[in-house]
Amino acid sequence: MNLSPFSKQYLRMGEALPFPLRDVGGRLLLAANVRMDDPKTFAGLQAAELFADDHESNEWRRRLGSALDTAMRQNATLQKIADTRAPAERERSAGPAKGLGEQWGELAAVLDVTLRDLRADTPWMSRLMAVHERASRLAEQRLDASLYHLIYTAGNATERYSSNHGLLCMLVGIEAANKLGWDAGLLNSLSMAALTMNTSMRRLQDQLAASDLPVSAASRALIADHAEQSALMLREAGVADPDWIEIVRLHHDDSLKGQPLGDLTPAQRAARLLRRADIFTAKLSRRATRGPMSPVQAAREACLGPSGTPDEIGGALLKAVGLYPPGSFVELVNGEICIVVARGPRANLPVVAVLIGADGVHRGNAAQRDTNDRRFAVKGAVSAAKVRVTPPHEILMARR
Repeated sequence: MNLSPFSKQYLRMGEALPFPLRDVGGRLLLAANVRMDDPKTFAGLQAAELFADDHESNEWRRRLGSALDTAMRQNATLQKIADTRAPAERERSAGPAKGLGEQWGELAAVLDVTLRDLRADTPWMSRLMAVHERASRLAEQRLDASLYHLIYTAGNATERYSSNHGLLCMLVGIEAANKLGWDAGLLNSLSMAALTMNTSMRRLQDQLAASDLPVSAASRALIADHAEQSALMLREAGVADPDWIEIVRLHHDDSLKGQPLGDLTPAQRAARLLRRADIFTAKLSRRATRGPMSPVQAAREACLGPSGTPDEIGGALLKAVGLYPPGSFVELVNGEICIVVARGPRANLPVVAVLIGADGVHRGNAAQRDTNDRRFAVKGAVSAAKVRVTPPHEILMARR
């Protein structure tokens, strides 16, 4: 049985779900197709941590994702998006399906507006749950392509920096946590923390990414205190998950550095992982004042422990995204310049597509190369500024 968290926003009095609801240990809480008519039963489910088996719930979740896509394509209000339910039958699309990049762009836009309204008197939580649900399903279905889009976007644009960064940290953090074998409940708290960790400085973060103006003393003070303030805002806005709040509060806490993971609480472990994912992905991101760092240099600064080798979390991050992450550029030993389209069997063996031949000529077919073949081994990372070619993103992502 492979359990995934189930969002309580999809519970409705008088309705039934086509799959069972369980607790974190797999114990049955509500059988499939049982109407929730009893207020006590409904209140008990609302108070519990809910999970569903992936095999039993995947079709329902797929239909929910389709319904969310349709709502976004129709420019529905955030409230209608948050209230979206999985239809009983497959809905026909209201128009041509949007590409993966556009879907992630829409999620970033919805997340941005949602966090503007983070107050107890707004339905921000249900909106955030809708974003989390859809982002989780996109990542589950097409993780390499999703990493490709978010990492490329981070390295080449600054629009909606804060929201895109939160989504990328969520994907990287969850994949690394899976490598560490953490339980589903902690993964859920970690992913919600990644989306909301910079709530108190969201607007400032966007401004700083797009501006070359010097950082003021007031801004520095806000940056220094943003973890505590974001945690406070979440608590005041109604977040009841203590791990979620604690992960946000501690995600810049240096005192956890170097301590054995086994000596930390689950929330402290997750905060330590989120801190490293935050640093790593920020180094891969563009600012108005600088370009993205080489992924190799970013990995060296974010993934290595005090001994100079990857520690437990650093190793998990490298396994999660690779030494050459999707969306970054590399040069092969034969002189070809390529974009990484997916992670490979090892951190230093990515799946790549040719953009520029060894003769310096643009290659429109973006042929794939096997970097495990010595003829096409990776020579090193290439700065995005040196690649004056726009990759055929949707074609490349469609391959993954």
